[in-house]
Formats: sequence, structure tokens, C-alpha cells
Amino acid sequence: MTSPIEDAGYASVEEFASELLDDDRESFGFEEAEAVAEVLGLSAQDVIFELRDYGFRYEGRAAEKRVRGFTTSSNDRWTAYPSHGGSGWEQINGFGGQEG
Repeated sequence: MTSPIEDAGYASVEEFASELLDDDRESFGFEEAEAVAEVLGLSAQDVIFELRDYGFRYEGRAAEKRVRGFTTSSNDRWTAYPSHGGSGWEQINGFGGQEG
């Protein structure tokens, strides 16, 4: 399945920029830049820099939102990955053969 950007068949980044201007848009997203880059055989970074030079604002990538639930790991290294030896104070306390 092709995206609308691939169907449009832009010959240059300038054509895509004029399309954004025709739609009265001032910004663009990563998905659009990536699709234009793929059609033109460029890197997405090159497209982003060129569109910024034309005065458009880059919105960046949308962050995937994750909600922590009751059963979600706390990412606590002591509970998630038990070290099975304690903190070591027991061994240090009796160091040299003496307790106390």
C-alpha cells in the first residue's frame, strides 16, 4: 500500500514545499519527510534540513505513549533482578574472621 505522498510523485523537495504552502501549512512531520525522502532517494535528514531552509517547522516524531498499570514493572533493579547475595554488609561485617 502506498502513501498519498508516494502517489503524488514529487520530483523535488521544492515541489513538496509548494504543496505545503498551497495547503496553508507551516509545519511537517517525520512520516512525511521520510516518505518524500524515499521517493526522491534521499535521506530523511536531508529533506528535513531543506524544508527547514524553506521556513517550515519540523514537528518531530510522535512519541508512543505507554500507561503504567498495576502490574507494570517498577524498573527497580533490586526487585526486577535479584542479586541473590544481599548488599554485602554481612560479608563485610565479619571480614577478618571477627564479628561485630
